[in-house]
Amino acid sequence: MRKIIPSVFTLLLFPCLLCAQPSFKVMTEELPPFNFIKDGETVGISTDVVRTVFEQANCSIDGGKIHVYPWTRAYDAVQKAPRTALYSMARTAERENLFKWVGPITNVTLGVIAKKSRNIKISNSGDFKNYRIGTVRDGAPEQLLVQAGADEASLCRLALPEMNIKKLQADRIDLFAFNIQTTHYLMRTLGINPEDYEMVFALKEIDLYLALHKDTDESLVCSLQSGLDEMKHSEGGGANEFERIVGKYLWQGSHADLQSEKDSE
Repeated sequence: MRKIIPSVFTLLLFPCLLCAQPSFKVMTEELPPFNFIKDGETVGISTDVVRTVFEQANCSIDGGKIHVYPWTRAYDAVQKAPRTALYSMARTAERENLFKWVGPITNVTLGVIAKKSRNIKISNSGDFKNYRIGTVRDGAPEQLLVQAGADEASLCRLALPEMNIKKLQADRIDLFAFNIQTTHYLMRTLGINPEDYEMVFALKEIDLYLALHKDTDESLVCSLQSGLDEMKHSEGGGANEFERIVGKYLWQGSHADLQSEKDSE
């Protein structure tokens, strides 16, 4: 009995021990305005949402730091290491059983982009074989492109989208498959006019999620999902917490332009 009593007192004095969740290594990539680095800090719509739902679930982020990695590195890590998470990830059929999912956080348009001046027309999947196509390795647009009929061996598979955007500008590739909204944002940061480019093939309108290692406890997944659902819940007709986060970024210069493009597509 003497050995049990201190444990009981400990739980009574420190009830947080009953509900504390394990610490997670949380990762993302550069995908503005959803996740990106500004002034040395990881910010963005998805970043603010993820930080909030982790806090609500009483689950800490290792060192309070979200790591920004090239997609391939982060995608590999979250499959191999327990207590890891990666956002903003497209939830595709190929990935469904590889992770536990929380979301959706937001959605984007995935498509194939070309210079308008090239007047490229893609009428069916067989047309892909006539062009050099850039992709981000292991990204959802790449997976969807291969499903649509492109030859994976012939793709220009790179780690960062900026590299293929520059190649597209220089005519070193003919097409680039990626998230349309982010591509336009990145073009502006690179001094490239997105009005000179067009989407020649639509791959999919897709939701972006927080993906957790497949061995993550289901109770934590439910807690994170409940937190996200609560953020999106409105009462009395006012803006909810999720909408306030979106507005924080989309009311800032080029981010507002980005949303206008998204709404018009």
